[in-house]
Parts: sequence; structure tokens; C-alpha cells
Amino acid sequence: MFTGIVSHIGKVIDISHPDDWELLVDIFDAGNLVNGFNSSLIPIGASISCSGICLTLKKIHKCTLYFDVSDETREKTNFSTWTNGTLINLEKSLKVGDELGGHFVYGHVDTTAEIKYLKKINGSYKITFAINEEFIKYFAPKGSVTIDGVSLTVNEVDKDFFTVNIVPFTWSNTSFQNYEVGTLVNVEFDILVRYLESLNANKQIL
Repeated sequence: MFTGIVSHIGKVIDISHPDDWELLVDIFDAGNLVNGFNSSLIPIGASISCSGICLTLKKIHKCTLYFDVSDETREKTNFSTWTNGTLINLEKSLKVGDELGGHFVYGHVDTTAEIKYLKKINGSYKITFAINEEFIKYFAPKGSVTIDGVSLTVNEVDKDFFTVNIVPFTWSNTSFQNYEVGTLVNVEFDILVRYLESLNANKQIL
């Protein structure tokens, strides 16, 4: 379980395919946030959100994190677009007693969305994402959504798109700084909205 509050930016330094896909992420020179990542305090087997994808840490060497990535994850997320040098958002899993600064995030990507519009407005950034119509029922104005592991508030919703606003701090301290029109992002729906939609669907069946 995560909160959608990014604690570090990682940089992909290698992706190989021996059996499953292996991902190597550098956490030394890609950038630090106020509550940064200390690799010496992360246990092997820990769950780490990598741009919204919950991955299991299998090895640490100095400042490099090693993960295995399944074909299923590669097919269902934007992982296939990552290359050496790609910046990704990192967050350690939530512990009892930790502050919940965003909203509850599982790290299970529901779908991907593509940036169709991006504009800087008074320091902040307005971004419009195109998404399959079948998923728009999981979005509501002022509701929560997780984009590449970042907890955000939905501003506008239409039949096949939604918009968010990115404040300057979030833009500068996440992978968002490299966003452009055409960028594919990971999307996780708000667990509460998903639960309510499930209840509504069950009522219709009954």
C-alpha cells in the first residue's frame, strides 16, 4: 500500500530480458526530495512503487535497485516505453503510523492514458489525458487519481478524457518534468470510486 506521495526520482540504467524482464534503477544522481530515499534502510523483498507499478526489490548494489518485471506488467503498463535514462517516481510502501499525505494507492495499474494537451498556466501545468471511454466512470471532478504513482486531484471529466493540474513543486520533483504531448502514463483509479462503482453494478444485477 502506498500514498501517492513520491519520495525520490529514480533513473533507469538498464532493462534486460534474461527470463522475466530485469529493471535496474539508479537512485543516486537522478534527484532527491526533502524526504529522500536511503537505500541502506530498504530491506530486500520490500515493495516499491515505480511510477505507480508495485515491484518487489530483489537486490541492492550501492545506489542501484534491482527488480524483476513480468510480461503481464510490461503489457498492462507503460513499462515498454521505458529506456535507459527514463526518470521514474519512487515511493516506499506505507507503514503503520506513517502520514497519509495523498490517498490509498495499491500500486496495481488499471490502465494507461496518453497526454493530449499540456499547457503551463501561471507556474502550474494543466494536463489533459485521453482514456478509453469504458474507464471514465471511475473519474469524478475533485476525486482522486494516481498518475505514474503520484496522487492527484481530477479537475474535469468528459466522455473520453480527464484533466489535472500539476503545481510547480510536483512538476519539478517528479518524472512529470519530462512530460510532453504523446507521453503514455500509468493510471490507477481511486479505490473508493472503484468500490462504489462495484456496489452500483451489483445493485443493477439484483
